Amino acid sequence: GVTNDPTGSYYTYDFALSQFPDYPKYSIWWDGYYMTSNSSHTAVVFEREKMLTGDPNAQVLFYRAPSVRSSGFTNVLPADADGELPPDGTPCYFFNIEDDSWNGVQKDQIKIYEMSVDWTNISNTEITLSKTLETDAFSTAIGSGFNNITQPGTNQRIDGIPGVLMYRAQYMRWMGYNTIVLNHVVDANSLDQAGIRWYELRDADDGDWTIYQQGTYAPDGAHRWMGSISMDVFGNIALAYSYCYPDSNHYPGLRYTGRLSYDPLGEMTIDEGIAVKGLSSQTGYNRYGDYAHMSLDPDGETFWYTGEYLSSNENVKTRIFSYKLSGVNA
Repeated sequence: GVTNDPTGSYYTYDFALSQFPDYPKYSIWWDGYYMTSNSSHTAVVFEREKMLTGDPNAQVLFYRAPSVRSSGFTNVLPADADGELPPDGTPCYFFNIEDDSWNGVQKDQIKIYEMSVDWTNISNTEITLSKTLETDAFSTAIGSGFNNITQPGTNQRIDGIPGVLMYRAQYMRWMGYNTIVLNHVVDANSLDQAGIRWYELRDADDGDWTIYQQGTYAPDGAHRWMGSISMDVFGNIALAYSYCYPDSNHYPGLRYTGRLSYDPLGEMTIDEGIAVKGLSSQTGYNRYGDYAHMSLDPDGETFWYTGEYLSSNENVKTRIFSYKLSGVNA
């Protein structure tokens, strides 16, 4: 915006891309606004410093993250900073999951890339694969293709977007280390039940990321997918998602959980809350709710989630809700 008032006026920019940036994901970093997409543009950066002042000469750079594997749909996620921005000179990190069932992939893993930008001499800009982290075993094979989530009263499955990390890759700075939290949908029981695999990565302010904790949230036989995850300034982690129980009248709706910073590692310990109940299933097509995401309020402790649900007669609705893990009230 032109000012800090979100209801005020804005500088707007229009950049031409050589390929349509399908399913774009954005992030804020110290030196740029970063973007990825399901296209050849898997690493894009906009010149943030100039854009903040309305400079018409703001640049955009397009790159492709190297050796990215996918099941056919690509969604490399850029680190998105909450709170204090990373120090000047910190490369922007990008993350991608890889399933060992995919062509050319030997282990279930997270690949981490680093993009370093030189706005003065753009020929010095580069993106490199910096690390590969082996994860606990997982499978992203749920249903077939983009027909994944079963629903009550219909044979129509909806798209759970398996095989990619879900927005956002939240980055936060702490005393002596930094964190990244990630999530994606997996087959929780080898029987096509969607559950959410989540991770907290840490580094010692040196880019040498490790998996601090990981877990799969699937406490019963319901589907949980389309998750988004964030951490607050106390180190508590919130997770919200779409929910459906195919063998009952639990139609596609929205729920949430979380964990406190001192809870046992790898566990979501907060009792599941209901943000909104769905009232019907979706028939006739599979595309569903795939731009859901969670943000952290500037107060550092309130989580805001926006996602799709179905009211009566398959009416598509959006619900925006908030909660804190201190009180756990939506």
